Amino acid sequence: MNGKKIVSTETRTMVVFLLLLVFIIMAFSFLHGQFLTGRNITTLLKHASVSAMFALGATFVVVVGHFDISFPMVSSLAGMTTSYFIAQDIHVIPSIFAGLGVGILFGFLNGVAVGIMKLPDIVTTIGTGAISWGFAWIYSGGAYIWENVLTSGILELNDAVFFRVPFPVILMVSLYFISFLLLHRSRHGRCFYATGDNRVVAIFSGVKIKYYIVAAFAICAATSSLGAIMSNASQGSGSVRVGLVFLLPAYAATFLGSAVFRKPTIYGTLLAALFLATLLNGFTLMAVPYYYSDFIIGMVLILALTLSTDIVFRKRKVLGSSRLPEASG
Repeated sequence: MNGKKIVSTETRTMVVFLLLLVFIIMAFSFLHGQFLTGRNITTLLKHASVSAMFALGATFVVVVGHFDISFPMVSSLAGMTTSYFIAQDIHVIPSIFAGLGVGILFGFLNGVAVGIMKLPDIVTTIGTGAISWGFAWIYSGGAYIWENVLTSGILELNDAVFFRVPFPVILMVSLYFISFLLLHRSRHGRCFYATGDNRVVAIFSGVKIKYYIVAAFAICAATSSLGAIMSNASQGSGSVRVGLVFLLPAYAATFLGSAVFRKPTIYGTLLAALFLATLLNGFTLMAVPYYYSDFIIGMVLILALTLSTDIVFRKRKVLGSSRLPEASG
């Protein structure tokens, strides 16, 4: 009965969230005639897919009770690495994997530092973020990388359409589907949540919490790096600042989804990312200055944090409460 009640509550919450999203879409379509055009919807979905990739990784880190400030800079390094390899006339596929590999390496190092060495997450990831961003500048001194990008095939990757659905959207849906199965339909998902919810209980239950923390940071780096690479593909160049604009939207989506569904979830983050992307797209069409959009997204983040404080931040109370059993985890 309790399980059915939880499912029913989550279903009702999802319906209400979807109705709110529909209301926002109808409001913008009334305010601007171009909002519901096919071209604008495609643009909206492409931007939402990239932003959602960043939010997906942040969700995993929040689930295990930590924060990652480095992923915008790490993703910038991944994007610049891919662009640099393309500029050296290396095929686009190994270039993408090179960028992803560099990003995942930094995510792994973050996880080791926080999960195994017990270093503070925010300070540590600020440091690793600065290091990775410094490396990103080395490729071109901070200048855009244009060489071979237009002929490499990466633009076709961004512009590809399958059954009238843009490839970035298909990629985003695939990542969220796999993450949903991992986090909500597997034993490993329960271990991720146990690591963040009550670390002492998780340790005595046999959960190797340090491995799940490392995995969460690595997943965060991987999805955000892929998002940065796709963002560069949409712009047709490699930018050293490509990931910096996604820090606020990523955590806003993560915590807005947490506030609505009372815990960080994959589906909550996806719906929140679509909601925020719709707002930003509508503001852009209405020629609202970008700083007003940042102001509104920031307000959404503060509101979401306020509503989800007792859900997410209560995890912090148990993170350092038992050093002795944690050594065996």
